[in-house]
Amino acid sequence: MRGMKKVTFIFLLLCMFLLGTGISVCAAQKEPGNVKRLKAKAVSETSVKLWWSKASDADGYYVYRVGSGGSLKRIATTSKRSYTVKKLKVNKNYTYKVYAYRKSGKKVYKSEAGSPQVTIATQVKTPATPSDFRIASYGNKTILLKWSKVKDATGYIVYRYDEKTGTYKRLGKTKETSFRATGLKAETTYKFVVRSYRTLQGKAVYSKKSKEVKGKARTYSSSAASVHGRYFNATVKSKATATVSSTGKKVTLRAGAKVTSTSRGSGNVTVILKNGSKAKMSGSKLRYTSIKTTKKYYTKKQKEAFINEKGYSSKTKYLIWISQYTMNVNIFRGSEGEWKLVRSGPCVIGQMGRTPVGTFRLIKRGWEYGGPKFYFTWNSRTGKGNSFHRRIDGNTRSAVSLGCVRLSDSDLNFINRNCPLGTTVVSY
Repeated sequence: MRGMKKVTFIFLLLCMFLLGTGISVCAAQKEPGNVKRLKAKAVSETSVKLWWSKASDADGYYVYRVGSGGSLKRIATTSKRSYTVKKLKVNKNYTYKVYAYRKSGKKVYKSEAGSPQVTIATQVKTPATPSDFRIASYGNKTILLKWSKVKDATGYIVYRYDEKTGTYKRLGKTKETSFRATGLKAETTYKFVVRSYRTLQGKAVYSKKSKEVKGKARTYSSSAASVHGRYFNATVKSKATATVSSTGKKVTLRAGAKVTSTSRGSGNVTVILKNGSKAKMSGSKLRYTSIKTTKKYYTKKQKEAFINEKGYSSKTKYLIWISQYTMNVNIFRGSEGEWKLVRSGPCVIGQMGRTPVGTFRLIKRGWEYGGPKFYFTWNSRTGKGNSFHRRIDGNTRSAVSLGCVRLSDSDLNFINRNCPLGTTVVSY
């Protein structure tokens, strides 16, 4: 026992001696050194990267967010010397601080002081100003505007110059790269600009306005105005009354009178009378005899004017128009407002309107009658739909099918080579 006391006494004397020389053996340094440098950089609109200098004797680091009044909230523990903070709110300042830590047995010791604080702000990225802003085409008192897509833009805002106030007023918002200005006055010159915007977490930023473009509104060209949709030949079953659309005057139609109906049904329909005026009457009073067609073709100018002035678009570089009146399939290449006719050919359509009217897309490919089929309608329940396919008899241009559109092999092969699924099909 006396020996143990003697050893302890000698050890204490040694510690005191070493302490006087600045060497500590009795109590080794437990805390790691301090992080002396901390930097931050935004790596996205909602995340920032932190990196710092190495601390002596550190096993790892605590990353803290500094709140109001200097309060600290630990957000990460890492053995690395960098950390990316994610899912931040935009347009907000954030302050950070890093401490080093060291493990000793079951205990963990934090550095005496943290790193210098660093503050960084998150921001919504301002999108670029739209380029290639232009007038794509003119419609009936409408102007189609187009521009190039802007990366990171949520959408676009179109403005029209107001001569009275001398300022640009907002005309509309769109997520597309085109906008049709409507309700314009013929022979009046209009000026437009567009800018992009980006919205994130309810915060919006806007680009500068584009260059100005101007154009004079026009009335519908005679080329497009002469194009009409699917009509039906009909006969009045018994004496009936029709109301002239332009005047409201009522006229009596005798039994057996022939009219042209713009639609087929038992409800209220529009008919074209013998003198060319349009009138409203009950479809139940009519006997529909056949679909109205013509052997004449529209001109190239009429076709392009119609498709462009109607504002049709497509997900691909092609668009197909089935003209049921002229029994003709027309294929265009380009984009909304800038379609150019590249191919046209006769076709067979459905009898008595069995080929549907409307805007569709090529949605399914198949093979039948010794050639490819391209469906533009499809019923998954019945496994049937309307399609383009080969001719199956001697008819080349008539209304005799059960609803499909029959084409020549060359026209069908052109679609097969050039028109991918998603191509718009206009049946009119």
